This record gives sequence, C-alpha cells and structure tokens, in this order.
Amino acid sequence: MKKFTSIVLILLAAIVFATWQYRLLSLVFFIIINKTWIKEKIRVPYKVIVWGLILCIFIAIPNYFQRGRTQLIYLDKEGERISTPLHVYLINALFPEEEMMNFGLKATAVLPPESLSPVFKNLGSRFIREAQSDFWHGYAFGFYTPYNRLSLQGSNPGTFTIAQAMNEYLGTDYNAIYITKPTNYDSDRTYPVVFFAHGYLGSWELYQGLFSQLDDYMIVSIATRNLSGIFNYNDINKVFTEYIPYLKSEGYQISDVHLMGLSNGGSASNVALRSFSNKFKTITYISTSCDVIKHSKAKVIMIGGGKDASSSRLPSAERGLRSCGTKTAIFFDKDENHYMMVHQQGKIFEFLNDEMK
Repeated sequence: MKKFTSIVLILLAAIVFATWQYRLLSLVFFIIINKTWIKEKIRVPYKVIVWGLILCIFIAIPNYFQRGRTQLIYLDKEGERISTPLHVYLINALFPEEEMMNFGLKATAVLPPESLSPVFKNLGSRFIREAQSDFWHGYAFGFYTPYNRLSLQGSNPGTFTIAQAMNEYLGTDYNAIYITKPTNYDSDRTYPVVFFAHGYLGSWELYQGLFSQLDDYMIVSIATRNLSGIFNYNDINKVFTEYIPYLKSEGYQISDVHLMGLSNGGSASNVALRSFSNKFKTITYISTSCDVIKHSKAKVIMIGGGKDASSSRLPSAERGLRSCGTKTAIFFDKDENHYMMVHQQGKIFEFLNDEMK
C-alpha cells in the first residue's frame, strides 16, 4: 500500500497537477510516508527538506499582498482600492485558476460523445468539441504558457472569476480590475493603456499572461459583475469616469486609450464602436462578431478564425467598415477555431504590436 501510494503521489506531481503548490504538496506527502528511506539516502536534514518544501508552497500560492508586474486590484463603490476579501482569497488559494483550467481541460478531453453527455448542452457543445480537439492534437499546452509567463514576471495575482461567481450566485457585489504594468515600467514615462474585456466565464488570470506580451502598453482588464462577459454602455463609460481617474490617482501617466473585446467581450467592442469611437485610438474584436458598421475615428482591428462561428463573418464586417471610411486591420485564419488567441499567441501579438502603433 505504501509503494502504491508513493507511485500515485509521484504521478500527481509529475503529470496530473499543473500548479507548483499542488505538485510540491504531493512531494511533501511522498517524503512523509517515505521518511526512513529519505533519511538514509539524502544527507540534507529531513526537517529542512519538509519545511523547505512547505515554504515553497506558500511562495507558489496566489498573492494576497500583490506583487510583481500584474496585480488584481479590488475596488469599492467609489472606485477606491480595498484589501482583497480574505474568504475570496482563501478559496482562490485552495482552488487556483490554473489548476481549475488543468482539471477542466483533462476532464473535457475524456467526456463521452455529445449525444450522451448533458455537459455539452449546459456549457455549449461547440466550445467543448473544440477544446477536446485541441487537447488531443497537442494545442492545449498553450493554455498553460500564460500562467508560466506570469510566474516568470513574479506575479501570481489569482483569479477574479471566483468573486464574479459569488456575485452571480450569492448576490455579493465585488468589483476588481487587473493592472499589468509595461515591461521595465518607469513611473516618469507616459504609456498607452489597453482596456481588455473578457468573455464568458469571467475575468481570468489567463488573459493577463496573454496580454502582457504587448510591448510598452499598460493593460487594464475590466470585468462584468457576473460571469457573462456581456458589457453594456455603463460598463464602458466607467473606463472614463472610474478606471482612468483611478489610474491617475495611483500615479500612472496615460496617453492613448485602446479597447479590446474577446468572445462575449466583443459586446464591449460593439458598445465602444457605437458610442465611444472618438475616445479610443483602436477598438479590437477577438474571436467575436462585429455588429456595428459605421464611420469611426478609432481604427478597428479584427482577429478571428473561419471555423469559429463567433468570428467567421469578421472579413465581411471589415469590408463594410472600410467602405464607410474607417481604418481597419484584420488577422484571419480560415482554419482556426474559437481558441485562436491561445494557438497563435506569437503571431497575433506581433500583429497587434504593429497595428496599434
């Protein structure tokens, strides 16, 4: 039994778990149940090994006191910064987003056919099928790289999605934004800022790792109150009435303002193009549809795939906008699905860095 448990713990650490906190915890249990063997084979004192690993676990869990390039900032109703709610943080520490993503990807990969599984109907069969295909074709590993990128930046801010779920199902009223500083941030410099609007299932930590690839931009991820990712006029108006004033109060110096919407977050891009196009330098649609065709002072940028029902009509929308005299740019791959941003991170951010200048 001891041998079997040891093998299971090693497999958990090496294959099953994605986060270092759970990998290291598996190793701690492995060392505890093999205490005699460890003492015989390793010269380092046993207690030093155990407490060293426990210390590393505390370093690996999501930050409570925010540090690093990316930070998750909770705000009160007046737009002032407040401490992260402790119970939300504890849930976050026990169930970190990366581990939930890891579990979701692996569970999705082994789901039975659509006709036999109610999960498809509840979550959206198209997205489940595409996620399954990604996993078995080796594309799913791209979902882990943004988290690794955050860790290399000294950031593990946690996820706001848990608080959004509590808002939706428990009636709480949490509000937060992510702020990712530019590489080699200099408080004496002025920077353009990108406001990013997430899609369905909340404001993920994942996106912060993705969008930190933009050169010399401050990234601010704004959130819907719930998990829907459907933004309205008031949500976008807060960019100018709450979020920019907050950034300035914290000493950030801002030049041009950009907006991006991904998936359901394309609703933010549509609101911005319809009602705020004179206030943004660029408005970007990512894996979503453009429902507004008009002349715009803002440049409109589009990213989508031909196998993605959400964005497959972006080329025709781009032609319509150009006919209205709107400056546009498009990155479109007819063979890509809804997770294009993860699959082609390098190419897409090279495209964005060029087109947003």
